[in-house]
Amino acid sequence: MAGAQAFRRSLHLFVDRTLSPEAQSRRLAQRARQERDALIADGRASPSYRWWVDGREGVPEELVQPANGGRIVYRFNSLGAVTAFALAFLIERSPPRSSAPINPRTGKTAHYRDGFYVGVGGKFIPAATFNPSAVPPGAEIVIGNTQPYSRKVDVQLVGMEPLMFTVPAGLFDDAAKAVNAQYGDFVKAKRVYSMSFPGQYQLRQEQFRKGRSRKREGKPVESPALIITSRR
Repeated sequence: MAGAQAFRRSLHLFVDRTLSPEAQSRRLAQRARQERDALIADGRASPSYRWWVDGREGVPEELVQPANGGRIVYRFNSLGAVTAFALAFLIERSPPRSSAPINPRTGKTAHYRDGFYVGVGGKFIPAATFNPSAVPPGAEIVIGNTQPYSRKVDVQLVGMEPLMFTVPAGLFDDAAKAVNAQYGDFVKAKRVYSMSFPGQYQLRQEQFRKGRSRKREGKPVESPALIITSRR
């Protein structure tokens, strides 16, 4: 998973008042673009961004008015960085991997930490292939786990009976709190009770007819998820 980060930075510049107003605007615009491009080249900011010049979105930077306290504001797309943070939190907070097979009879060794997926604008991919720089601005992010027992890991209850895991309950709630605490200026994160996704496990129902029984697929198993959306 590629690394990324989200941040807020302010840069105050002073221009030569002996220059003409037009020259002052050009000088400030040039410096602003230099700083923007340096942040992108260093990997500290996304190449996807919006900008405002004295409160007007998308106009040329040269229209800034330094004499009136002019401002050039770049807002970089932070969704990819926030999603990477949320994934890292969820994986670290999940039950650890074990070398013992989950099913000794079959030798199956799938583990919860390997089951996370990311939905970006309705398209679902395994977390291992997620690329933060490919997240478009304004996309809705969904993070969940494909394992059919994901809800048990999250709430650690079956009915009123408690379950024992090596980590505390409340996995997705804790992830939402961590994202909001770290990046609440940029995004909103919340846990949802259940999320549908491709390949979701279907509960099996046993039906009886004329003394016979057979199993049929029923409704999808409940699977909690984390949803992240931009504040703007």
